[in-house]
Amino acid sequence: MRRRQVLALGAGLFALAAGCGNPVGSRRLSSTTISMVAPGPTGGDVDLVARTLKGVAEKESLTGGVEVVNRPLRTALTEFLRAGRPGQVLLARPAMVGTIRPVRQAHAFAGTTPLARLCGEWELLVVPSSSRLGTFGAFADAMRRAPDRLAVAGRAKGGVDHLLLGMLAQSLGVDPRLLHYEAYPTSDQAITALASGRVAAVLGSHAEVRERVRSGDVHVLAVSAPDRIDGLDAPTLLECDVHLYCADWRGLLGPGGLREDDRAALLDLCRGVAESARWQQQCARNGWEPLYLDGEELRQWLRVECRRLSRALEDLGVRV
Repeated sequence: MRRRQVLALGAGLFALAAGCGNPVGSRRLSSTTISMVAPGPTGGDVDLVARTLKGVAEKESLTGGVEVVNRPLRTALTEFLRAGRPGQVLLARPAMVGTIRPVRQAHAFAGTTPLARLCGEWELLVVPSSSRLGTFGAFADAMRRAPDRLAVAGRAKGGVDHLLLGMLAQSLGVDPRLLHYEAYPTSDQAITALASGRVAAVLGSHAEVRERVRSGDVHVLAVSAPDRIDGLDAPTLLECDVHLYCADWRGLLGPGGLREDDRAALLDLCRGVAESARWQQQCARNGWEPLYLDGEELRQWLRVECRRLSRALEDLGVRV
């Protein structure tokens, strides 16, 4: 089978959107409290992004206040599409694509108003430091030989770890339906399974895995970033001749039919957050990569990204 070139983030759209370095406009939501829907539990990875956004927006006086509303991942997008209102935004993530079945429109987020992609986390493929799979090449050979016997752990089925594994299998000429994937609530729990020998490798977020890497508990075979990650002596998938890169991104969406002045004010808030020193510091502290994108570039990228993720779900045979 020929390798399929899979790009989880369009290379031409990966750069900052044109004009995002311009001074923030004069529109402000100073008297408005924004309701931000965060898909996932309080204390989870998405909740941390939401509450960091809230803190930065309020400290930078970009809005009168932000209320974070946690909703289950499986229903957050459906509820927002049905009942989203002005003054409410949704913190979107890749795992939400699989919660709309079937996708009857152009893509899962059709019916919303895209505002901005703000940040993301790169993925790390790790094995125990003593593993016989000491290189990405050895891992790839093992997957090609017996994908059903190579147990790989990550977070929820249909989430970005699982999707990345499926796209990786496709690029190596392996049927994704044959993969042995074990899902855990967090990357840290997946690493615990790795340490006990229940799985051979883990795909996890840089933010959750980096301390285990620093301690020497695990060895990084490859990273999903287009360029090497500072402080990690590990190749990119591109360097391993796998034409794939992928981020667990976070973006803000408004409700469908949002008035232009409301959209402009929310965009000012997004740009104000992204350009602030506070946000940059929080991204560095939490292991998030700033991936700001808005405008027409965002709308185009979102269509392409959703189609890729939907195809990956179909290839995996996932029903979430």
